[in-house]
Amino acid sequence: MIERARLTEIAEAHTVTQETEPAFWFLMQRAILLVLREDGVLSEAQLSWAEGKLQQQRREHGWEKGGDTL
Repeated sequence: MIERARLTEIAEAHTVTQETEPAFWFLMQRAILLVLREDGVLSEAQLSWAEGKLQQQRREHGWEKGGDTL
């Protein structure tokens, strides 16, 4: 059985950007990278490089607080 994500509720709707929700933005970008690897679009080396770039972006912009850590 295939599981699918679905939107069930919107609470306190607001614009989501790197500036307003950096932890969410980071996790969304990382999730996309993981799906691309799972689908065979990215190799492990490419995924590692891209995740490194995301982490670098977090550090450069001070978005270290909150969210998942690699």
